Amino acid sequence: MNIFRWPLTIPGLLCLSLCWALAGYSKPAYAFISGSMVCGTSVPDYNYTFEPGAAFRIPFSGNCTAIRVFPFGAAANLSIQPTSGTAPAEIRVLDTYSNTYMSKFGLGTAGAACLGGGKAGPCPFIPVNGRVDYTYYLVGTAPYSPGTRTATVRLGITAVRYPDYAEWLHTFTFRYTVASTACTLLSPSSLNLNFGTISSATLSNQVQRVAVSVNCPTQKMADVYLIPTQQTVNTSGGVAKTTLDGLNMQALWGDTNAPINFSTARRLLLGTGINSVALAFKPQLAGGQTPSGAFQSGYTLVINYL
Repeated sequence: MNIFRWPLTIPGLLCLSLCWALAGYSKPAYAFISGSMVCGTSVPDYNYTFEPGAAFRIPFSGNCTAIRVFPFGAAANLSIQPTSGTAPAEIRVLDTYSNTYMSKFGLGTAGAACLGGGKAGPCPFIPVNGRVDYTYYLVGTAPYSPGTRTATVRLGITAVRYPDYAEWLHTFTFRYTVASTACTLLSPSSLNLNFGTISSATLSNQVQRVAVSVNCPTQKMADVYLIPTQQTVNTSGGVAKTTLDGLNMQALWGDTNAPINFSTARRLLLGTGINSVALAFKPQLAGGQTPSGAFQSGYTLVINYL
């Protein structure tokens, strides 16, 4: 009986040993082989401010040196991941070498785009110490809703035909704020000028001046118009009627004393900070008229930011 028991115990021992080995074995997580390139990279500004709905084009670049040989070139990999903010912009990367948008591929996948672009066709051979320079552009349209948003952008490479050799080379946070950068009015929205009592003898000396102040977050070009409420008498000379028959009003630019042409805008450069648009108004008698009584004259100032 003992002769037959001995071999029967061996399979049990082998099973226990094998089961223990399988239970203790864990397949390691897959890791790509990095260190094939070293790059000096540019980092876009920390924060961009865009007008609602404005198109943007932000460059980012790098200068890379190959540490290993790339017999069939280096394919570009791209990842763009929104990280904060609601309703983010759809951000794409423009490859100006091929004038196409780069596809989003994770590491280990060799797409059609080659790092640094170049001629159409297969990615070029890169020797050890070979230089690869690139410039790409983040492009998109800013959302219309205000707020700050961020996205993580990663540019990487996968060795063509050697997908184990892959790594991220350029990672940065793209931060942008959507806010109106239009100038804000500091003066009251409605201004009243009082001429008091005037006479024909002192009419030529009568003038009222006013400065309309605006605060601009950034330097802006603007076209400025003055539109009279009453009927115009001389459009290019800035003369319009008042509510008193026989009495007209001439509008002037306060800084130059030049007549305001009601049909033509004056282009101004508004600097960052507080700016003033100066206006002046002079009453005039219509030919052969000697009116008396109260009068009013109204105008609307329009600032069109370019």
